Amino acid sequence: MSIRTWKLYVGASRVYHYIIDSLRPITVPIIAKSYQKHQAKEALRLRNKKQLRCAFLVIDDSIWKCDALFRYMQDSPDFDPVIVACAVPGGTGYTDMEEKMNQVYNVFNIKGYNVVKSYNPQTGDNLDLNELDPDIVVYTKPFMGLYNPNYYVDKLKHKLTIYIPYYINGTNDYDLAYNLPVHNFCWKYYVESPLHLGLAQKYAYSKGKNVVVSGYPGIEDFINPAYKANDTWKIEDRKIKRVIWAPHQSIEISGTVNYSTFLQYCDFMLKMAKKYENYVQIAFKPHPSLKMRLYKVWGKDKTDKYYEAWESMPNTMISDSDYHDLFLTSDAMIHDCGSFTIEYLYLNKPVMRLMNGIDSRTMFGDFGMACINQHYLAYAKEDIETFIQNVISDKDTKRDERTLFVNENLKIDNKLPSEVIIEDILKSIRQHNI
Repeated sequence: MSIRTWKLYVGASRVYHYIIDSLRPITVPIIAKSYQKHQAKEALRLRNKKQLRCAFLVIDDSIWKCDALFRYMQDSPDFDPVIVACAVPGGTGYTDMEEKMNQVYNVFNIKGYNVVKSYNPQTGDNLDLNELDPDIVVYTKPFMGLYNPNYYVDKLKHKLTIYIPYYINGTNDYDLAYNLPVHNFCWKYYVESPLHLGLAQKYAYSKGKNVVVSGYPGIEDFINPAYKANDTWKIEDRKIKRVIWAPHQSIEISGTVNYSTFLQYCDFMLKMAKKYENYVQIAFKPHPSLKMRLYKVWGKDKTDKYYEAWESMPNTMISDSDYHDLFLTSDAMIHDCGSFTIEYLYLNKPVMRLMNGIDSRTMFGDFGMACINQHYLAYAKEDIETFIQNVISDKDTKRDERTLFVNENLKIDNKLPSEVIIEDILKSIRQHNI
């Protein structure tokens, strides 16, 4: 190909993509309306079905936010829930993700949940969802590239599809949070609050017509007095304070998501654990993707040794799975994450955010910034050590301010999120109220 031909090709490609992007505000609502018609017909067809089969597509058990909902469905005569442990397609096929798929399968199998694998490495076959014959398919992440292409929302318009966010959105990346295909095309999109409903109505091309305010199921165990947490900490003595350190994975990412302070504080946090081993235990709660990113930056050997260090000390541990019990039985948290910025506030315990020198206002919206303001902020190692010392001595100067914020902005009245979701599904199908 000549240089001139190549330039013409590149130019034409840019024009094509510009036209496509320009048309999306027009085409997406039209497609969304068509999908809603298909799903309305499907809901009508299911009107008299006694038990609805609901398939949850799960990629990572550590960010699984639908456990309470799944338990409710298990106990309900109206539902037959099943978890599909999904292998994530990648550039080298499924081999890299086979281990994670097996982990997801094992976690839920141990719980006694009905769970199947999406991929058979012996045969190379992917699970055909039609074999499960689900009436409802639940997406637990909105990014279609993480699923088998046959599981994409645009391939399942003959099914009732649901999206439940895996985090409480406090960012200002509104397209990512509200305007992906799953947001626009699914049958039901359950959001955290009226504020998030308003954002979906403003930023989704479909204007949030499929959105229902349910509250966030991911924090349900935090607010449900009937839930009893299991103590997963290494040291049972509650006189030894329990601090979670939850570093984000964005060590190489620039742009909207650039939270990480891990490389700045990774060695220091180990030193803090050693220095205060008689007074505090620290749970290392890394983002699920941090290890793979460290493999690229540090190499496998250094990364594995670092993780082993957190397992080897008498007052340290790694928590890389479900974190509800960990949070409930903790005393405080140190982090630089997105979702935890909001989630941990529901517990109204001391929490510190590690600042990386980037203006948080470039990454968070007004609600997210309001949540950050309820944190103790760390700009240096000394700030972290002071926070740990204050946790040890039960000093919490932001307690009153944080309590007021939680009561005014995060408290959920009446029904639990799972109850709202189940009632809405049944009402929409049984009464055909789309």
